[in-house]
Amino acid sequence: MKAGPIPPEFQALENQLAEIQASYERGELDDAGYQEQVQGLTVRDASGTTWWLGGHPGAWYRWDGKAWIRTSPPAGRGRTTTGPRGGMLGSRAVRLGCGTGVLLVLIAVTVLLLGGLAEYRSSPKIVEGIEPQAGARQVYALSAAQQAVVAEMGAPQAFSLLFYEEELEDGSLGDVRYETWSYYTAGVEYTFINGDQVSREPIELGLSGEIVPIPYRPEQFTAYMSLDEVIDTAGLTTYLVVPLEKELVDGGQVYYADELTFGLKNDELLYLESLAVQVEG
Repeated sequence: MKAGPIPPEFQALENQLAEIQASYERGELDDAGYQEQVQGLTVRDASGTTWWLGGHPGAWYRWDGKAWIRTSPPAGRGRTTTGPRGGMLGSRAVRLGCGTGVLLVLIAVTVLLLGGLAEYRSSPKIVEGIEPQAGARQVYALSAAQQAVVAEMGAPQAFSLLFYEEELEDGSLGDVRYETWSYYTAGVEYTFINGDQVSREPIELGLSGEIVPIPYRPEQFTAYMSLDEVIDTAGLTTYLVVPLEKELVDGGQVYYADELTFGLKNDELLYLESLAVQVEG
């Protein structure tokens, strides 16, 4: 950030952020309240460019029509407005793997990101300073088929989970847990439906580095978990959330964390993907 005073409109947002953070530290705001307060910390300069204060004093970002760019505030005056706030979580290596259902959701999110995020409710937001709660949690019991794969192959190097309802033969609805386990080093991928192995397919991926073990396991996550339950289970302290447009998924939000992507609808977990990380030599 450049030296010298910033425009008054930008300084006003710096002051407002300090007040919001003080309220958060006093316990007057929870995580959701903090996020709600900071969502309007945006300013539009004289040229019409939108800026946002990324949750830290002096952390200014400029929207270039495709992405948020970290840079210094402009000289001169701007005008305040409500607008998008967002950001990007750093990626420390190449991320691998994407289940078919998850890929469709990620493509939709990418369309939103590249579309400019004109409305606040379609804008990404970073949530930081989370304190996961320790304690006993419900886990999914691996089937005999899944235990056999773990015994032979070890824990998956990446996996994806989809939860949905399907009509049964008697006309009632039953829950479905659709899992894909990827073993990139061995070049094989397993698919399970409600614990039953339905396929074992070869996968081809040109590896140029070492696959780092992921810190998650499929059995940690169960259908329709709440956001708080996912946070506690995964031990998340920071995440990026992208609300989906109502026309796409009403009440849907996609979350990005370290080596983890997951989607909720009306605070119920519908999909989750743990992404493999390749450290290139």
